[in-house]
Amino acid sequence: MSKIRILDDASIRTRLRRMAFEVYELHYGVKELVVIGIDERGGYLAQALVRHLKEISDLNIELIESQLDREDGQVGIDLHLEDVSSLKDKAILVVDDVLYTGHTLLNVVAILLHAVPASIHTAVLIDRGHRMYPVSADILGLQLATTLHQMVHVDFDLEKDQMEAFLV
Repeated sequence: MSKIRILDDASIRTRLRRMAFEVYELHYGVKELVVIGIDERGGYLAQALVRHLKEISDLNIELIESQLDREDGQVGIDLHLEDVSSLKDKAILVVDDVLYTGHTLLNVVAILLHAVPASIHTAVLIDRGHRMYPVSADILGLQLATTLHQMVHVDFDLEKDQMEAFLV
């Protein structure tokens, strides 16, 4: 199976910096922002966005780890919080690497709605289309047209602090 690099490390870092400016613009006037990365890849991107946001803004940012829980075909999320109600009236940014059908993002947002936040926005590095649910990214690094058989994979080398995205 062929693997085509669509974004190298420098391109991803440039896109993340631009996305950070968009996040800041979208949350202008907000004093506190909760950033939630979905699983390991979304978490890594969330950390990178938070680093950029701290360079360009005075936002008080809380970064929350999350783990997806995929049981019985359903998607749940463990936010590593004592109580989801601690997110009440807060601005939330959900970060993921690739948006495809929208299933994961829709389920995560549905869970977060129980907290009654002030707002929920989404940031995704790559949108590859083929949505099955009415979900979109508010902040997007790259929109890519793919076939149903192609996959997009974002690789992270934590030791080298490098990122790449591939069309597989």
